[in-house]
Amino acid sequence: MSSANTGEHSAASAADASVKGASMPESGLVSVIIPCHNQAHFLDEAIESVLTQTYPNHEIIVVDDGSTDNTATVAKCHSPLRYIYQENAGPSAARNTGFEQSLGEYLVFLDADDRLLPEALEIGVDCLRQHPDCAFVSGHCRLIVADGSLLSKPEQPSIARDHYLEFLRRNYIWALSTVICQRTAFEIVKGFNTSLGRCEDYDLYLRITRDHPIFCHNQFVADYRLHNSTRSAEHSLMLRDTLSALDAQWDFVKGSARYIEALKIGKKYWQDRYQCLEIADRVPEIVEANLPSDTTVAVATGGKNELLKLGGRRAWHFPQAGTNERGQLFQQGSEGSADVPWIEAGMRYEFHLFGGPGYSKELAALSVIGLANADLGTNDVGSLPAGQPYLVAAPNPVPAPNRFGRTTITWNTGDGSEGQIFLSKGGVHDSSCPRDSAEAISHLEAIRARGAQYLLFPATAFWWLDHYQKFRECLEARYRTIVRDQNTCFIFDLIETAEPGR
Repeated sequence: MSSANTGEHSAASAADASVKGASMPESGLVSVIIPCHNQAHFLDEAIESVLTQTYPNHEIIVVDDGSTDNTATVAKCHSPLRYIYQENAGPSAARNTGFEQSLGEYLVFLDADDRLLPEALEIGVDCLRQHPDCAFVSGHCRLIVADGSLLSKPEQPSIARDHYLEFLRRNYIWALSTVICQRTAFEIVKGFNTSLGRCEDYDLYLRITRDHPIFCHNQFVADYRLHNSTRSAEHSLMLRDTLSALDAQWDFVKGSARYIEALKIGKKYWQDRYQCLEIADRVPEIVEANLPSDTTVAVATGGKNELLKLGGRRAWHFPQAGTNERGQLFQQGSEGSADVPWIEAGMRYEFHLFGGPGYSKELAALSVIGLANADLGTNDVGSLPAGQPYLVAAPNPVPAPNRFGRTTITWNTGDGSEGQIFLSKGGVHDSSCPRDSAEAISHLEAIRARGAQYLLFPATAFWWLDHYQKFRECLEARYRTIVRDQNTCFIFDLIETAEPGR
């Protein structure tokens, strides 16, 4: 490994209004810069993920951004790396500080709570060498939960051209750690914008791609961790800084009708996105205060799963597509157990065990609930019936204080025959808009017949009530309004009819 000797440095002497790097970078060297502010509990994993890279020519620089935890202790347990301390100035300043102290031809910025996959640097360097005209190359990330368990390998956008145009519309790179950048390109744009507290990566991509080509190789190269303390959970601040990054492009955009249209699309996308997340945070409190805990709520989600987090209540997308009602195949076999580390706080998951000819008979059903404040309880499922089908989870409810929690699903078909377990989380959303009020009413009656007891319209779906006037008249004439909050949601009781004259 090519690296500077282990050492401790102060950033005070390196602080400057501009970004200054090594005058003679080391050819082929990758500088992995890890800013850390009070995330010592994740830092060890981040560092180890670099030390185990298949590409050996790299250096590690940890920039402690004024941490009050044991970040310094964790960093200094590893060698070789360089540890730099600075007073808290934010991640942009910390990354710029790391760059100023770096020696590499290539740069990777790894957040302390994320991880690189073993071949990340090798893939990135090979790709940059194949595309030497590109300022950076990017890949895809897996999603992991707080304890490091894999959540999913989601499909991510694959953009082949017009990258600046696409960035104006949205940020299609999910994690900064999936990017490896040419040092010269980073110097040209003068590093990260320290005036932004958030979305500084998005701002960097915009400033680079308006003048330079980039490339997407579409391989998974990093793990992006989802947990409660991530800055992206601060929705109003994220929106403010995202719009600031887009507004800063105006002088470059204003001469192109195509760019102006993309900028408008981008602003609307981010406004809608963060409005949805803000409402998703507020709705559970209203539901908790007004609806029973053991109830079924149809939610006009627009396909957004975050709006289904109703304190463990059974929540369904409205309207339902009516296809694949069983959900997705989770496990198969006559018996077994499965570790499930991805139970999210506020969500309810429905598991169904099917057996018999063509798996046509439902043998057992189970609801698993994630709660932020649930007691850990016991992992003992107790005495299970011999010769009888069962489907159980322990613990349940699942404690999820850091957004996600873990449980174990255990099943048996009872007679040794093959079984299939299906998982459903709110059903399948019907993304097509009703043609008219009659079709909207038909959707309402279908979800009610299926067992929905309440219908919830978040503010993001108020357009239903404006656009389908007869549908709204039907709702208000037949069903009692439980909540009428113009800023958050309307809730209708689908069991009790409205009082005459209401």
